[in-house]
Amino acid sequence: MKFMEEIFNEYRRWFVVAGLMLIYAASNGITVHTLPLLYPPLIEEFGWSASQMTLPATAFFIFGAVTSPPAGALFDRFPVRRVMLAGVIGLVMSLMCLPFISALWQMVTLYLIFGLALSLCGLTASMVILTKWFDDMRGRATGLLLMSSSFGGAVFPLILGAGIENFGWRQAVGGVSIAAALMTVPALLFLVSDRSREAVETADFESKERLPVQHSDGPSFLEAVKSPTFYLLAFATGAMWFTIVALTQHQSIYLVKDIGIDGSVLPKVFSVFFACSVIGKFGFGLLSDYVNKEISMICSICLLTIGLIIVRLANSDSINYLFAYAVIAGIGFSGTFTTIQLLVAKHFAGGSYGKILASIVMIDSLAGGVGTRVVGKMRDASGSYDAGWELLITLCVIAIFCTVIIRLLGRSAGTTQT
Repeated sequence: MKFMEEIFNEYRRWFVVAGLMLIYAASNGITVHTLPLLYPPLIEEFGWSASQMTLPATAFFIFGAVTSPPAGALFDRFPVRRVMLAGVIGLVMSLMCLPFISALWQMVTLYLIFGLALSLCGLTASMVILTKWFDDMRGRATGLLLMSSSFGGAVFPLILGAGIENFGWRQAVGGVSIAAALMTVPALLFLVSDRSREAVETADFESKERLPVQHSDGPSFLEAVKSPTFYLLAFATGAMWFTIVALTQHQSIYLVKDIGIDGSVLPKVFSVFFACSVIGKFGFGLLSDYVNKEISMICSICLLTIGLIIVRLANSDSINYLFAYAVIAGIGFSGTFTTIQLLVAKHFAGGSYGKILASIVMIDSLAGGVGTRVVGKMRDASGSYDAGWELLITLCVIAIFCTVIIRLLGRSAGTTQT
């Protein structure tokens, strides 16, 4: 037993990462990456338009944005693990209610609860805990954490797709909600700890859990919002969330309704997309431990841009190219997602990190909600996603430009990190 305890203590922070990965795989992997598979059958059953169908996702991201800053304040004041428990319970219960909807307002209500739940147990909470445990190897730890949602996005679409085909969407969602409960609750109770690495190394492992130790270095919240880097970073990450969320929420409708791929092929494209995003998240996280983080972000955005160009040019005669899109855009979108988190931690990690990160997440989530709505309206108005894809490509170019300026500001201030 003592030998096992020594092993556990030695690798404690990696057990924390494993627990966070299970939670993030179920929470984001299902709500963000998998549930859009429901859009075609829901449109078929209820007759909703593209903008109506994506209205719940818009509400999800906007309400998540509104609740993110209060959640960030909670993370700086209370044990994050306890706050996450409330979010996990809300997430699982909402998923279990989803098969019983019969109207759009009911789906919107459940997605509002999803937004609140992810504010409490999603990315911000996980990054606050992870940042406490990792100073060195933060890039690869972040990559591991973020790739878990892509792993969920690669596995759950196959499960949900098979369930929809064999049992109908209601029974399929019920099965996925049970899987979410089995993944999240045990991981939170037995693996996750929000004490910092320093606190664990200096305390008795059998002592009761206490409030997390905060790092005192780093800029205050007021210092952060006075810096041009904060606004450049917020604009760049907001543009990318606008792009990423609009892409992931609308690609199922586009592929089935516009391109005309068979419904049985759609889960396979989703699976390839998110399987490759596993590579992108860990690969760019690892790369960021050795290469300047702004350069890593620029490279990932370039890949995403190429993927968007491919999907923009696709048609019913070039379905095979959609798998090339899935590979390139999957790596690009996930790498961008990872480097965003690392850039925020690079510039603003410290005692106010929770509040600062929550503010960035609020801006990003608002942008994602707006992106989903705008692209849906554009599609309804023109009957095509062409203008929407062109808008997303333009935003990628703008985000690259902002990231270059952040890099130049860092070099002029003598704070460039590799």
